Amino acid sequence: PDKPGIIVPFVIWQESNILNTFPLYTVRQFMDASLHSDEMNFIAAGMEELNGELIRLLNKVSKTVLVYLCSNENTQAELRYAFTLLRSLDCQVPVIIHLVRDENDVEDLQIKCAMDLGGTLIDGLGDGLWISNRGSVEGKKVALTAKSILQACRRRISRTEYIACPSCGRTHFDLMRTLADVKAATAHLKGLKIGVMGCIVNGPGEMADADYGYVGSGKGRITLYKAREAVKSNIPEGEAVKELIRLIKAGGDWRDPS
Repeated sequence: PDKPGIIVPFVIWQESNILNTFPLYTVRQFMDASLHSDEMNFIAAGMEELNGELIRLLNKVSKTVLVYLCSNENTQAELRYAFTLLRSLDCQVPVIIHLVRDENDVEDLQIKCAMDLGGTLIDGLGDGLWISNRGSVEGKKVALTAKSILQACRRRISRTEYIACPSCGRTHFDLMRTLADVKAATAHLKGLKIGVMGCIVNGPGEMADADYGYVGSGKGRITLYKAREAVKSNIPEGEAVKELIRLIKAGGDWRDPS
């Protein structure tokens, strides 16, 4: 959302009147509290705190979300066990997975978090993701990592998705530069899938689930697709990005950047 809410510790939330904030309880605070938000309540718990009493209260109090804190080095195994336990306890509330890391390099953060969380999210376990990093990676990049993992696992679509091949001998244009040009023109089209493929032979099949496709068809020539249908052929490479925008507009999927 353009104006996201802010989750703050319960003690701060109950003492302030800041709009658009939601309380984050410890398990003990939640069990003892008589005050809850009418909009949303977040309860942080680790493996040792998951029990029938807590889950019954979570199910009873309206608008609650469980924030599950991973603590085991083998994150995937811990998450599998945790969700099996929650299912056996009849947990009926959304679960956000909270992962804490100590990374100073953004690529290390991206790779490790994707390895730890990808399988679980792809299998439909978990409703949200919270990555905390105590290293020096910029906060915006940490948030982008979380959104990228959710998008790759098809759990939350927050921006345009691109399908592209790394190039091959049949590619007769600068695919990396072209992909950058297509992204620059369409990155604001949230939820749209766009394929940029170099190969006229395999490209249409490899981007078959895309909404629109930009596929090389000869030296300096491009074919544009809407879904699996080729709608414009033999377009000069220099004009193809503008033609792609026209095609998206004609399909009713264009909106101007805000």
